[in-house]
Amino acid sequence: MSINDYPRLCGGTFFTLVIQSLRQRMKAREHYSGDSDGLSDPEVLVGLIKVINPDYIGPGKNKIKGTANNYKACKTSISSYLPFDDVQVVTAFDSAVKTQYRSVLNRMNGFVNDFLDLGEAVHKDTNLVRALVDLIQQDHSIKVDDEFYIEPNGEKKKKAAFCDLKEVCLSSFLLGVWHYIVVNRKDNSIGKKTYDVWCPSTGGGQRKYTAHMGVGVLDGLKTYLVDTKETVSAEIIDDPEKEETSDPENPDAPPVTQQMVNNNPTFFSFNISGGNNQFYNHVDKLTINNGGKQDE
Repeated sequence: MSINDYPRLCGGTFFTLVIQSLRQRMKAREHYSGDSDGLSDPEVLVGLIKVINPDYIGPGKNKIKGTANNYKACKTSISSYLPFDDVQVVTAFDSAVKTQYRSVLNRMNGFVNDFLDLGEAVHKDTNLVRALVDLIQQDHSIKVDDEFYIEPNGEKKKKAAFCDLKEVCLSSFLLGVWHYIVVNRKDNSIGKKTYDVWCPSTGGGQRKYTAHMGVGVLDGLKTYLVDTKETVSAEIIDDPEKEETSDPENPDAPPVTQQMVNNNPTFFSFNISGGNNQFYNHVDKLTINNGGKQDE
């Protein structure tokens, strides 16, 4: 095995590390009773695929079980059930990350909250980031100038800067690495040797992860999550420089002042005064009714 063959970042090795960070699984007796914890390998893989394409409809965990196992073992990434070789899907995902980052980050936030263990006792979330950083740093096929969209505002960071990470947004880091894999690592088989080392063969039995990726890497690293939803609020203001407008259809109505304040690229404030003033803690869409005329 050459130094260039091991270890390798790809979909299968990423998937393998993510599985080590799942929430606690149900006990066997609960499974026998017919309950499902939603944390099976096929369900986790479908969750990752929906980050790429939210319209993806899986065929059911029983039908995709073998496909998920093969993908994890880096045997293949091509299947009628998987979209990784669909040029249109990959192109749309790449474009969304570059132009609609917050929308895609929101999907990864959903994946993190649905599947990963965010508890403060074991720190599986932090260990996952450290393991991925370790893998990326050891993968010599990834150039030091290769960039990953791992910042919560959608900015890129070079591989060379990974060794200096102190605080990491978990969702944006996972999204950046997943995006890099989907766009740049279409050949999933490059990670087969890595998977074989991490999860030794048991002669046909279940293969367990026995590696120790991330140990001793980025000690003291902290991870956090961000709220990716826009927060829009409205409040009464008293600003002598505000611009007042009147309703031409109702000239006797009090003037209405509108002012947009954007102090942060993530959070927005919408201030309204005049007329029937109301205060909104959070709205997704604000409709202003000025005497029967609606402006959106």
